[in-house]
Amino acid sequence: MTLATPVRLITALALGAVAALVLAGCGASFDSGVAAPSPTPSARVQAATSPTPSPSGSGSACVNPSTTPSYTLAGARTLAGNLEVKDIKIGTGATAADGNTVQVSYVGSLPNGTVFDNSVNDNGGKPISLTIAAGKVIQGWVEGIPGMKVGGERELVIPPALGYGCTSPSSKIPVNSTLIFTITLVAIG
Repeated sequence: MTLATPVRLITALALGAVAALVLAGCGASFDSGVAAPSPTPSARVQAATSPTPSPSGSGSACVNPSTTPSYTLAGARTLAGNLEVKDIKIGTGATAADGNTVQVSYVGSLPNGTVFDNSVNDNGGKPISLTIAAGKVIQGWVEGIPGMKVGGERELVIPPALGYGCTSPSSKIPVNSTLIFTITLVAIG
């Protein structure tokens, strides 16, 4: 046995190990020849007291948020972008419009029933004040609240593209989630 044979063997083993590490880092497997899904990096988490617009760019694998909700609200009307709206109670007061500052109470949940936000619990039982405008709240609220009357209660089913999309303000909301909000319009101004 010459010195060249063990050197070749060690070199071949080293190259094989490097190739295995490279393939494993890419999510590939020697067994199936099919790439395994790579883990999704966790989204940035920030505290929110109302549905705030999603930050741009989360670094997650979600590129195009879904425009179709994963939940259908019986008896709802569907607006642009597949936003589902159902008035549970028609109010008798002033009518909310885009750009208004409003006080609302709301509960936000996922299609599986998990409640991710409840303004009554989060704000000491008081309504939340917010402005109905792009960049101030999620787009589903910008399109879903105008037309409500004070004293009214409305349910919104918001597809991911009109909600938080590929980002999440909380670990309670997975990226690309359909959001369900039950909103009571308490006051305008």
